[in-house]
Amino acid sequence: MHSKYLLGILAVIFGAIALSFTGLLMRNVEVADAWQILFYRSIGMIFTMSVFLILTQRAKFFISLKNIGWRGFLAAFLVGPSFGLYILALTMSSVAEVSFVISTLPLFTALLAWIFLKENVGRSTWVAVFIVLVGISIMLTDTVTQGGQWLGIVVAFGVPSTFAATIVLIRSGRDTDMLPAIWIAGFIALAMAIGLSGGNISSIPSNDIWLGILMGGILGVGFSFYTVGARYVPAAQVGLLALLEQVFNPIWAWAGVGEVPTVLVLVGGLVVLGAILVRSVMGVIDEKNNV
Repeated sequence: MHSKYLLGILAVIFGAIALSFTGLLMRNVEVADAWQILFYRSIGMIFTMSVFLILTQRAKFFISLKNIGWRGFLAAFLVGPSFGLYILALTMSSVAEVSFVISTLPLFTALLAWIFLKENVGRSTWVAVFIVLVGISIMLTDTVTQGGQWLGIVVAFGVPSTFAATIVLIRSGRDTDMLPAIWIAGFIALAMAIGLSGGNISSIPSNDIWLGILMGGILGVGFSFYTVGARYVPAAQVGLLALLEQVFNPIWAWAGVGEVPTVLVLVGGLVVLGAILVRSVMGVIDEKNNV
């Protein structure tokens, strides 16, 4: 049991670090717009996840796909557009801003679970929500005063909100398998990319095409390793370790292409990340105490 727990921890960490390279890869795109990148990213994700599902589930995958139910399809239609919102946000705001916004996912999940599943939200969560709002306000103040693309931060909020809705939806029907939903979401993102790009998906340099496919590959790898880790690691700990993606994402962008966040963005982002980190640690402690 101990070895499986360690395997799960390592799998989640590997998945988070793999996903954290997306910002750096986006900054190396030459001319492709968000929808062109989304098209090739979706192809890379679909291929990678298909290989993973074939190796791990084989014929069982087709059974789970058949039994996905309305919750699974609705989850796919929530996750698919969020893939596009993430890429779009990265073209409008800094990697640090987008990463700090996405780190609010645990709070969005807790609040939506409180609203729709009537789950209890403790005082510490409400305190964390207030602190996060302060941090986001600091970031927005800097962006607006510097004439930045504050709309990118607004778009970025679509990612944690849709993913939180997906998590709550899955939890409302615990027999729903998330993997087929994510796989279907890749096709939804693909269709979305074709429509919003006007079908203009090939008039970009080969470098951009391969960067898009690589981003999709690491997306598929990240989700696959999260799935493996979640089998052996409690949900609260998975959520905590997943924050590594948002920690490393701006670090790689800084080290790779010299994208340095402004002082206020860094301060506001650290306030957000600190609040989420403390709340996540408390969630892990509470889960241990309830075992």
